[in-house]
Amino acid sequence: MSTLKLVTLPIGNLSDITPRALETLRNERLFLAEDTRNLRKIFDLLDVDGSHKEVDSFHDHSKSKIDHYVTKLKSGTSYVLVSDAGSPIVSDPAFPLVKACVDAGIEIETCPGVSAVITALELSGLPPQPFTFYGFTPRDDSKKKETFSNLLQFSGTFIYFESPHRLLKTLKVLADVLPESNIAVARELTKKFETVYRFKAKDWESIEIKSVGEIVLLINHQSSEKSVEGKKLVSLANEYLEKKQSKKNLAKILAEILDENPKVIYQQLNQDK
Repeated sequence: MSTLKLVTLPIGNLSDITPRALETLRNERLFLAEDTRNLRKIFDLLDVDGSHKEVDSFHDHSKSKIDHYVTKLKSGTSYVLVSDAGSPIVSDPAFPLVKACVDAGIEIETCPGVSAVITALELSGLPPQPFTFYGFTPRDDSKKKETFSNLLQFSGTFIYFESPHRLLKTLKVLADVLPESNIAVARELTKKFETVYRFKAKDWESIEIKSVGEIVLLINHQSSEKSVEGKKLVSLANEYLEKKQSKKNLAKILAEILDENPKVIYQQLNQDK
């Protein structure tokens, strides 16, 4: 049966190539690459003979090619798909083709490797659970503000990729929206000049950040939205009580949801509206 094989390439240090990924690069003949020249260069650096390999381009603007490759795969032709670095499906072009292959019943294999997301999380010193990866931040400052404002209601570590040219503007927006959040900026991961900066969002101007190279931005925010006050609680309480349930029972349920003392919630429910 034909397969679409996803191969994760090193994000910087070539020594991070896994033995299975290297074996696949050496043994397979048909490749789809985000940048064909980059893959040819990697073949040379890893001492892989690429003289008899066929390398076609497949990138973010290659959606028109999906049906062609699905047809080839269904007819028995296998392909290896790579991006320029890291996983071909993390903020890279693989997903539309992978989804089409899954829908067509084509087998998917992966040769996993180093991920910038996990590497940055390991080095950040921020709580690893829960974490959420969002891809690149919006380009527009107003969209950035909206994006970061939406994090106010959640707790966890939020991970983004960022352009070095937009990093300082992004940090300024973060200082305005999430000033108390803990930030880590990881640059040039696994490379010679790998650096991790750790600071409070509000203190970003006091940190001398060299915004050059590949950037991963990590934000840890702890939401304070566990108060028993507010219109939302009153609305929930009224709706529940209309069904003739007791306040004491309601307090116990809300205590589980809000991680609060049920006696405190019960007192709140008994206050005059």
